[in-house]
Amino acid sequence: MERRTLLSLLAGGVAGLAGCGTPDGETETPTPEEGTDAPTATPTPEARVERSLTLWNPTPDPVFTTVVGVRDGRDVFFENRDLVPGERAALSVSVPTGETAVLVETDTGVRARSEWVVDAAFEGLEVVLGRDGAAFWQTVSCDARGECSLAAATPDDGPRIDLPLVGDGSARWYAPAGVVVENAGPETTARLRIDLRDASLVDRAYRVPTGARLSIPVTYRSGTYRVAVETDERRVETAWPVPDQPTKYVDVSSGTTGCGPANTTLTVANRDDEPHRLSLRVDAAGGGESFDRTLALDPDEARELVPVTTSGPHAVSVSLETGAATSGTWWSCPPRGPASVVVDATGTVSLRAAGPQPG
Repeated sequence: MERRTLLSLLAGGVAGLAGCGTPDGETETPTPEEGTDAPTATPTPEARVERSLTLWNPTPDPVFTTVVGVRDGRDVFFENRDLVPGERAALSVSVPTGETAVLVETDTGVRARSEWVVDAAFEGLEVVLGRDGAAFWQTVSCDARGECSLAAATPDDGPRIDLPLVGDGSARWYAPAGVVVENAGPETTARLRIDLRDASLVDRAYRVPTGARLSIPVTYRSGTYRVAVETDERRVETAWPVPDQPTKYVDVSSGTTGCGPANTTLTVANRDDEPHRLSLRVDAAGGGESFDRTLALDPDEARELVPVTTSGPHAVSVSLETGAATSGTWWSCPPRGPASVVVDATGTVSLRAAGPQPG
């Protein structure tokens, strides 16, 4: 059976065809007498709304993805997408109001299910694919100074600063850097404050329901911002370097921060026609455990490693037995793809990051 149809059949079942004779034990409907009207039943159309459905593949592997919406045993939407590493596919689907089951399956073996309750406060659903599973988030994007469906308080009365901030000429990228407030726990109210030097850019409270991801576009300007999020349970304060971290994520349920579900694969490749002995050290962001290994690489040999488990800035140091060496920061943050350490045909070693680079 083709993989494009498998999930739909599993989700909705296979229905038999009607209208081919009368089954045993049933009687045919009598013909109405002349002058009487035959009873008719007009089906009530199901109320539907248009919503966004985003499929995100932050893994280093291409995946073929099928996603199905199921309501009362029937498919209400069905989408197939081939996603390259790092790709985000934004779709528009027609969804019944109320609760719809969402099933996701990939050709890499991921199978996941969630309930999507259509809520007027949200713009859609985001499905984030991992190597072993998938995460589901209801999403909304808010203007930090304008109306927002999840705003719990009016904007402050201080001097108005138009957002997103315009660039300063030192860097250029195509989408504004922003902050995402997400909540994997019970509904809460969070106060978000964003400052750049002495200027307060955002100071506002938001209602953050369970499974919500609130995105706020902030700036095209390089700099180190300060982000603070406060709830009844905790206060989180963190530095946000832009454009190195295009998006700062804050989970209000755990207090953790990061730059998104970036893949953590590092490829080490020897493109020289001579074998090399390569020493690699990776110090994870936030002072986690270091990865320290020496590899014997044959000519044209490449290996995939996963030296870290979290996204963020990782310090990388590399040296060869010849004395050639390099070091740098591996920013494992979307929209960047996998990074690589490459020995070229001249015996020079370099650290490279795949995907679009801000700046």
